[in-house]
Parts: sequence; C-alpha cells; structure tokens
Amino acid sequence: MKKTILTIVLAMLCLNVAFPQNSIIKAKVIDQYGKPISGVTITIKGAANKTKTDEQGIFILRNFQLGQTLILSHLGFQTKELLYNQVSDTIVLESVQQTLKEVNVVSTGYETIAKERATGSFTTIGEKIISRSVGTNILNRLESVTSGLLLYPRSLGGNSTKISIHGRSTIFANAAPLIVLNGFPYEGTIDQINPADIETINILKDAAAASVWGTRSGNGVIVITTKSGHKNQKTTINLSSTITIAEKPDQYYIAQISSADYIDLEQFLFSKGFYNSRFSNPYNAVSTAVEIFNQRKNKKISASDSAALISSLKANDVRQDIEKYIYRQRVQQQYALNISGGTENHSYYLSGGYDKNLESKVSDSYSRATLDVKNNFFLLKSKLNIGTDIGIVSSNTKNNAGTYNPFSPYDQIADVNGNSLPVVNRTGFRMSYLDTAGNGQLLDWKYRPKDELSPTTQAKVNQYRIKASLNYKFTKDLDINLSYQFLNERTDRPSSFDPNSYYTRNMINQYSTIKEGVVQRIIPIGNILDQSNSELTSKIFRAQANYTKLIALDHQINAIAGYEGSDGRTISENQTYYGYNPDNLSHANGTINPLEDYPLYYGGLTGKINTHPTLLGYININQSYYINASYAYKKRYVLSASARRDESNIFGVKTNQKGVPLWSIGLAWNLSQESFYPISWLTNLKLRATYGYNGNTDKSVSAYLTSITNGFTNIYGSPTADIQNPPNPSLRWEKVKTKNLGIDFATDNNRISGSIDLYQKNAADLISNNLIAPQTGITQFKGNGATVRTNGIDLIINSTNFDHRFKWNTGFLFSYNKDKVTNYKIKQSSNLQAIQSNTSNPIEGYPYYAIFSFPFAGLDATGAPQGYIDGEPSKDYTTITSSLDLSQIRYYGSASPKYFGSIINTFTYQQFELSVNLVYKLGYYFRRENVFGGSNYGSALSPNFQLADYSKRWQKAGDELHTDIPALTYPNSSARSNFFQYSAALVEKGDHLRLQDIRLSYTLSPNSLLRSIFKNASLFLYARNLGILWRKNKHHIDPDYGATTIPQPFSGSMGINLSF
Repeated sequence: MKKTILTIVLAMLCLNVAFPQNSIIKAKVIDQYGKPISGVTITIKGAANKTKTDEQGIFILRNFQLGQTLILSHLGFQTKELLYNQVSDTIVLESVQQTLKEVNVVSTGYETIAKERATGSFTTIGEKIISRSVGTNILNRLESVTSGLLLYPRSLGGNSTKISIHGRSTIFANAAPLIVLNGFPYEGTIDQINPADIETINILKDAAAASVWGTRSGNGVIVITTKSGHKNQKTTINLSSTITIAEKPDQYYIAQISSADYIDLEQFLFSKGFYNSRFSNPYNAVSTAVEIFNQRKNKKISASDSAALISSLKANDVRQDIEKYIYRQRVQQQYALNISGGTENHSYYLSGGYDKNLESKVSDSYSRATLDVKNNFFLLKSKLNIGTDIGIVSSNTKNNAGTYNPFSPYDQIADVNGNSLPVVNRTGFRMSYLDTAGNGQLLDWKYRPKDELSPTTQAKVNQYRIKASLNYKFTKDLDINLSYQFLNERTDRPSSFDPNSYYTRNMINQYSTIKEGVVQRIIPIGNILDQSNSELTSKIFRAQANYTKLIALDHQINAIAGYEGSDGRTISENQTYYGYNPDNLSHANGTINPLEDYPLYYGGLTGKINTHPTLLGYININQSYYINASYAYKKRYVLSASARRDESNIFGVKTNQKGVPLWSIGLAWNLSQESFYPISWLTNLKLRATYGYNGNTDKSVSAYLTSITNGFTNIYGSPTADIQNPPNPSLRWEKVKTKNLGIDFATDNNRISGSIDLYQKNAADLISNNLIAPQTGITQFKGNGATVRTNGIDLIINSTNFDHRFKWNTGFLFSYNKDKVTNYKIKQSSNLQAIQSNTSNPIEGYPYYAIFSFPFAGLDATGAPQGYIDGEPSKDYTTITSSLDLSQIRYYGSASPKYFGSIINTFTYQQFELSVNLVYKLGYYFRRENVFGGSNYGSALSPNFQLADYSKRWQKAGDELHTDIPALTYPNSSARSNFFQYSAALVEKGDHLRLQDIRLSYTLSPNSLLRSIFKNASLFLYARNLGILWRKNKHHIDPDYGATTIPQPFSGSMGINLSF
C-alpha cells in the first residue's frame, strides 16, 4: 500500500513541467467565460514594472524573474497574484459578481441575500468543502464541517440521516431539519440527491434565517442549490471519478466472551435446570453444547465422547468464519459528468452520475444513476426568464433479509474445505429433531448460513422531478416569479425467497402434514414473495413578488411576498404471496385462508398463514402566505422582518381559523463601517440580533379521529377497531421561539475571521402524551402540551497561519448545546421506568436524552450488587427499582454531546494541498451492556451473554475489591438484573477525539503540457475513519457506536477531477 501511494505521488510530481526562466513573458487574460479582458493592470510585486492588456487581453512584461510575484487587477474582477512558475499562456480572472455569489451570498430557498445584509444565523458551504469528502449521501459530508450540526451517535439510534441543528426542539415529532432543493421542500429520499451536482449548501439556524419556512422550520433548514449554466459561458465539461475501498468490519471490536467461558456458562445453567422447559418437547432449539450435555445426561454418549466434543467446540471462534464468508472489503465507485454553458439568450446544464457500491456484507450492494437537465431562456431583452429543471434518479439496494439470532461463539459456518455446515437457528428447531423429522419426506429443514448469503430483498427507488419557473421583470425594481414542481417517487421493496432458502423451506415444512405416508403441504413448493410498494407524489406551486430598491445610494429596500400551495400524497401497500412463480406471476394465495388456523407439523399446534394485506394512505395539503423584507441604511444598519401563515389539513379547524402567523425580526449593525470605529486591526465587525418564531409539524397526529381496525369482531359479528387518538379541533403546530445574538469578525486581509452565535430556543405546544378524563374511555391522548428549552453557542474561527509559497490555514468549529424538558404532563410509574423510558416519557427538568442510573454501592462479600435505600447499602432490588422518589437515582448528563466540533488544518505548497480533520465530542455519557441481562438470564443464547465481561465476574471472596461484575447466581431475579443494568457501574463518559479524515490533492500546474488538453485537472487521495486518538472510557469502546455495534472501518479513496 505504501509503495502504491509513493508511486502515485511521484507520478503527480512528474506532471509539473517547469516554465522556462525567461525574463520576458507574454500571456492572455480572460474571464471565466473565455472572453478577453482589456485594460487589466499587470505589475510585479515590489517593482516598478507595469503594463496593461490590450483589446485582445494580451500583455507583454519584461524583467520578470524567478522568485517574483505577478499582480493582475481590474475593476469588477478579483485581484490575482501568481508566482513565477504559476504563470501560463492564459490567465483567468474571476468576476466580483461570481465571487459574491459563491462566497458572500446566502440563499434561503426563497431569495438570495448578501451576507452584509443578513441578520440571521447562516452557514454557507461551498463546492470545495462539499467535494472534500466522498460518499453517496450528502448529509454525511456535512459532518464536522458545519457548526451547530450534529449527526446523532449510533448508540442513540442514529444513522446517516439522523441529524440535528441547534439541538432538539421536539418530543415525538420528526426532529430532522427541513431539506430544501433548488427552492422547494424536498419530500424524496435524501440518498437520491447526487453530491456531485451540488454547488452550495446553506444552513439556516435561527428565526430570521428560517422562519420564512413557517411550520416546517423549527428544526432548522438545509438549503441545497445544485449547479447551473451561466449566460455567455463557453461550453465546459467536467468529469470526476472516485473509487473507495474499505476494510472488512472488525469482528473483534466487540469484546466477545470466549467459547470456553460461554460453554462453562451453559453448563452452569444446564446443571441448574435452566433448559428443562426446552427439553419438555423434542423440537425446541438448544445450542450444540447444551445438546451434548443432555445426551450425556441421558447416557446416549459416553463421558469421553462428551468431553472430546466439548473440547472441540471450545477451540472454535465463529468470528473467523463470519469474517471469511459473510463479510468482504467494501468497494464504492462514483462517476459524474456534467456539461454547462450558455449564450446571451440561453444557459444550460446537463449532468449524469453513476454510483456502484459493493457493501461489506457479501449479499449487499447499492447502485444509483442520476440525470439532471437544466435550461434557462432569457427573452425580451432578458426581462423574461423561463427555466426548466428535470431530474431523474433510479437506485437499487440489495441485501439479505435473513434476520436470525446471533451465533454462538463456537458455531462453525463451514468446514476446513469451505463446505457449508448447519448451525442451530435459535428461533427454529433442535438439531436432533431435524435429523429425523418427516423421515426424509419433508424439505431439508436445517439452517446453513453460508448458503443464505444471496440477496433476497431489494429496494428499487425511481424518482423524477420536474420544475418550471417563469420570472418577469416589470421594472428595474420589481419582478414576479411563478414556479411549479412535481415530484414522484416510487419505491418497490420485493423480498423474494426461493424454494432453496431456509425461510421458504421452514415455512413449507411448518404447515405440512404426513398422512398415510403422503406429504400434504398447505404452502406449495415455490417462491415466497413479500411485496411492499409505496408511491409519493408531491405538487408545489408558488407565486412570488420580489422588490429591490436603492434610494440615493444610502437606503436599500428588499422585500418578497408570496403564496405557496402544496399537495403531498403517499400510498403504500404490502402483500405476501406463497407458491409464487416469477416466470408467469402466478401464486397460491387463492388456496390459503389467512383467517384459518392450520395444523402445524409439530406439537399438535395450529397457526395462521399471514398474507399481510395492507393498504395505507397519507394526504398532506398545505397553503401558506408569507412576506419577508429588509431595510439597510448606508450598508451599516439593517432591519429585517418576516411573517408567514400556514394552513394544513392535519391542523384542527380552530387552528386554521385563527391563522396566527409565525414571524421574526432581526437587526444588524456593521460597526466597523462607522467613522468612529477605533480598532484598525479588526477591519470587519458586525453585530446581529434576531427574535422570532419557527414551527414544526408532527405528521403522525391528525385533528380527526384516528383508529385502526384490529381484525376482530364483537358479539354481534361487527368489526371492531382501536382508537389511536380522539378528534382534536384545536390541534396546532409546535411553536419554537428563538433568540439569537451573533458577531461576525475579520482582521486585516482576513488573517483571522469567524463568527460567534449565542441562541436560546423555547419550544412550546409540543406533541406529547396528555391525560384525558377516563369517562371518555381513553386515559391518554397525543396533543399539544409539552415544552422544551435549548441553549447553545456556535463558534467559528478561520485563520491563515502562514501565507507564502507554503500556506497553512486552520478552521476551528466549536458548538455547545444543552436542552431541557421544561413541561411534560405524564409522570413516571417508577424510577426504573424513568431510567429505561426517558425518551418515550421524558422527565421534567432534564434533557431529552438524559442518562440516569441507580447509585451503585459495589459488590458485597458474596458478589451481589448493592444499591442504596435512604443512604444505606441495600440489596432490596424491588424497592430500589419501584421507588417513585427521583432523588434516589443519579443524573449523569445527556447521551447527546454537549460540546462538539472539529479542527481542520490545511497545508498548501504549490499544487499540493493536505487537509487533516480532527473531530471531538465532549460532555456526554453512554451505558454499557449488562452481561447478565434479562429476567433469570432470559436465554443463555442471548447476545448480551456474548460479552467478555463474563470473565471479570465475581467468583470468590475478595473479588469484590477489584470488579463490579456480579457473581453468577441462579435463579436470577429480574429486579436484580434491572438494577445492575441501570446502575452507575455501567455508565461511561463518551468524551473522545477522533482523526476523522485526511485528504491529499494535487492540482495540475498552469504550466503543465497537459493544460493544453484540460482546463483544470486534479487528483486526490482520501482516508476516513482513521481511529480514535483519545477517549475517556477505559473499555476501548467507541462512544458513537457502543459496545455491541461495530464501527465503520477504515477506508481509502482515490479520485480524479477533469475540466475541458
């Protein structure tokens, strides 16, 4: 690997061809569209030499030597400095307008605002940061490059799309921010957006920034703008390709119990009669070791044979087979091509992308194809602009739907020759029973994991999005915009199990009978197809007026006002087909009655064959009226205000009739532009303050009676239903009051720049469980009632530490966030419930993700865990866990980081750039797993038993002095187990520092011979998940994943970007 990297680096070095050391240079200066620029002033830094470009954009300059710097300047263009060896035959200057659009303009989705006029809290991420990392999901690329944005740890159920902006401001509603794509709310799957098409991302954090989005902005807004063509732009072709290879998931990360210890545990439980109930019939599954113990007990095998078999099992480690046969290196390939350009009356952008992933499990894969076509037509002397945007995406995810219980540590998936071996399916049947069941007349009933690795489930997503807009400029100050978007996304999720799969064989055998030597099968031999489909249709129309007025150069007014209507509908259906034939689409469901009890092959039992027919529909209709305006005086003082009224079919009638708008107000003062401003070294200082209301909508609750039919009938034979929620005409959106104070600052030449924001969010009317009069027949209902308060700080500091031929820049992000549930009406039934269910039944005065525990007094002399009652050590576990006194449990902190951020150092030398990203999370806690979980140990096959803490348990007097793991006892009460699981002994600090990624890139020198072919070219190497540099816990647990989830493995990427 090292040799490969060295070869690549040397190859990139060879691309740099030195410019001849001639004291006379001749070059042509053009703009970004290829047009020559006349009148450009060219000087040599520190020298008197000066010249200008002619009408063809050409200049000649004498006495330019190695080590000197060339300066090019022109009104309306960025000043450019070039070292001697950076000067080429053609030099491109970027216009100030282009720079403003990319750097100093933020987009709310409704309008673009110059940063100097912005009063709200925004973060803008440009294409360079977006393309810094790799991967098919855009939200993953925002991690650690955006202040205030947090991807939740996997230990909290987080995934690639579970993120928060400025903390949590809801209880049960969706806590994710609103995604806006090219000006419209994006209702589709986030994985359908190709990161290669994205130009900028704006994060709207406070009320002034986001309140224009009304009842959908309470969790923040992520505004995504994709690339477009430009007027009078020469045709440009961009091609990029990336390949990523990731190591196999580390099967040894989880501290698994050894096979020998696991068997000793099973032997202990066997001797206590733990398995007696499973041996009451011949078919209940038991592990291989327990089967051997039972055969020895019944004298079916000798003591020596039993010992030999057990000794053989103790030598096995199933992780070796899992790593060899079930997992592989992950390979991801990404390709993107776009063509853009334009004339005076037309601009266009065409892009195509293809992604292909071979995932870590050998059965899993992912592919995605994207197409985006944009056109803009400028008519009537550019007064009329007609735009179209068509996006088509098709993706296919394949995986294996086999979800059987975890293996025993000593299981073997294959023999030494790689042949499949059967293992015990913990939810299936005993091996000894399967050996003789049906006397060979049934289908093979054994479970062989190695034969179950083909993909059985797919998720085919096809999406098309059509957007059309018309903008007419009535005067130089006023224009009207009409826009419409239609989005359709269909997802097909077929799970097909062929006749050779364990799932199909098991189902067929269970519903088989043998009469007079003849097998009768209720489910015929054939495929089993579980077909699940859903279709989303979204229509949005918007009419908006835009007004901009500059009066006497000192007064600037900007305003928008508009109407927006949307109609979103989702239909989903599910059906299971038995005896399915994919060739002619036939099935045997007509012969199966899902309401009938059919005899099972074993035990004289009966069971229903569920065909799962379901049909669900969701309708979400909204209309909104909004206005947003700002006034700026001499670009120093800015006042902004916005208001929006939302109406929805899921709100109550009374709420829609009231129509109280959400609103915001903001102030900004560009203090550094005042004549009395005294700080010469701090050239930019801007103060901001905003106040207002955002909203959030819980789509799972309706103002109408919600019920679900349960399939039962009453004594009169009529169908019955369960009431999920009573009607509520006063149901309203959740309301978030936000205050924000901000400072933007920069020193001379932006040597140090950044911002700091202090915010407080008070969320009210949150959907929560509420009490209702019991005479209604219902004890609780979901409605408005809870409140949450969130406080936080965002700090961004960017510094240029060294700025010569060698450059060193640092970006530092720091975020502080703390939330507290301030009102929740349903109280906990016990301290145990308070600890177990704080997210489904939050506790007033504490964070939503609060970590509580029972105080732990250590082990006694017998190895029993001890708690406290009235300050004294106690083993009365029932009293401890059932207490209602919250003072008897200890609050540690939140399971969500209180402090988090990143430090990105970027080093540049000539055409090389090295970027190193360190990520930190501090001030939070997580809970380790209890090796002795479950009532009376639950099942000895429980995955919790596979933790290596078993070897650290108390075993003899004196062990209590150096271990917190209790003694193994039998029987084990659920109160004892619950006490220890939620005791302070298993609470750990999550603080850690992680080396997130490293990126090395090389950009083709302007003097390279290849520049005659490529307008631009760059190569890069990228490494991710390089490991934790420091962690607070001493158990080597990755806090983002916990003790029983394997972290993402190290991955390395290589890519190329070309422009023609």
